[in-house]
Amino acid sequence: MAAVALALVTAGGRAWAQAPSAPAGTVERAAFLVKNRSFEQAATMLRRLLSVDPANRRAKEMLAFDLESMGDLKGERQVRSALAAEIPDDPRVQTDYGRVLERSGDVGGALRAYRRARELSAGRSTPELEAAIDRMSGRTALEVGTPLAVMSDPDATASSVQAGAAVPFGSRRHLALLGTRNVADGRTDPGRMTSDVLALTFVQRNGAGASYAVGPRLHVVAPRGVARRDLAVGGAIAGRAFLGPSFEAEARAEVETPWDEAAVTVLRGGRTTAAEGHLYSHSFSRRLLLQAGARRRQLSILAADPHSTRRPKAWQSLWVAGADIVLWSKPGASVRGEMLDESLIEPTSLSSALTLAYRHYGVSSQTTPEFAELIGLAPRGSVDEGSVATTVVSPRGNLGLELRAGLARDSARQARIWRAGGGVIWAPMPATRFALRYEEANEVATGLVGQRRTGWLSFHVDL
Repeated sequence: MAAVALALVTAGGRAWAQAPSAPAGTVERAAFLVKNRSFEQAATMLRRLLSVDPANRRAKEMLAFDLESMGDLKGERQVRSALAAEIPDDPRVQTDYGRVLERSGDVGGALRAYRRARELSAGRSTPELEAAIDRMSGRTALEVGTPLAVMSDPDATASSVQAGAAVPFGSRRHLALLGTRNVADGRTDPGRMTSDVLALTFVQRNGAGASYAVGPRLHVVAPRGVARRDLAVGGAIAGRAFLGPSFEAEARAEVETPWDEAAVTVLRGGRTTAAEGHLYSHSFSRRLLLQAGARRRQLSILAADPHSTRRPKAWQSLWVAGADIVLWSKPGASVRGEMLDESLIEPTSLSSALTLAYRHYGVSSQTTPEFAELIGLAPRGSVDEGSVATTVVSPRGNLGLELRAGLARDSARQARIWRAGGGVIWAPMPATRFALRYEEANEVATGLVGQRRTGWLSFHVDL
């Protein structure tokens, strides 16, 4: 889209045949500077031209493109807003105005601009414009999700049923309410555990892409044959911020939230209190992603004695570093619609791409004897993993396929680890999406030993 915009601005033609002529070669020289990434010089030249010729459309569109290229969102929005007001009947101008409003986080304004562009196109709107309208419609609609999941490992099997809704209010915030019922059964003993989770999350985003989510959690576990229920009231907070054009940071903290990463942790009524942070660096047109992160958490489970109120504990530290390389991608090929993840917090997307990744995990765990009798955690791990992931989306954007696999070696335990999985996403309409996924691994990277299997089925709809 950027290349097309630059070509249209520099080519001239019928769209600005009525505009006053610019001083000889000024816009063309500015275009040359933009191509050579001399954005500040180009902006200075174009602003000087507009100071003496404020009605010059070519110069305004070139300035908007230049500001977009240099990441000046506020300046670009001012220029494109003026163009949209001066030329209200041009579909391309309205589309460009919608793009900057979308990147600014003004979802309602972007949707109005995109719809205006479609009206002006007289039935000749592009697939990109239709996809943008679907995206904005999804972000402003009430979304309902009903994920189902099943898990198994050497000690237990578990299933979960969720139901939730994300209610938008304003253009950059929504409230997510999610209820979950988990049922786990032991493989080696007749134990059964039922747990219920209620999560309420307030999500706020700003125009630059930064966001935070915060809210309480209620977790109730009930072992079979025990009248007493174990209740915890906790909460979670997470945030994302951009530190310049190439760096991104994420942080998360949680208190007394469910520890549900495996069937055995659900069977034992697991909970966690944790803090973690990650730093990401993008380069080579976002084809290379470097990351480093750490997490420290306290884990607790129900005691073996059903009448005990004491919860055995464990403590775990995790360090991770790695890189992702996008070997191939197909811009514009993505599953249509705009849906949130299973927790109804973050937007998700699936585009055609092939990615290679490397991760190094360092894990250390300490457990009390009571904890170790029920769940075994590897005391130390040093894991190097290579993985590949490929996603393919149909030309119409209504069907997506994802496949992933990874091989790893834990040098601390001389163990080999593997995992493989995939999924199918079907979007018969932009406001409806079905997903079916499966993953199998011979152990969990965070120290839970033993082969595990996990399957998910989810349905999301915008109302």
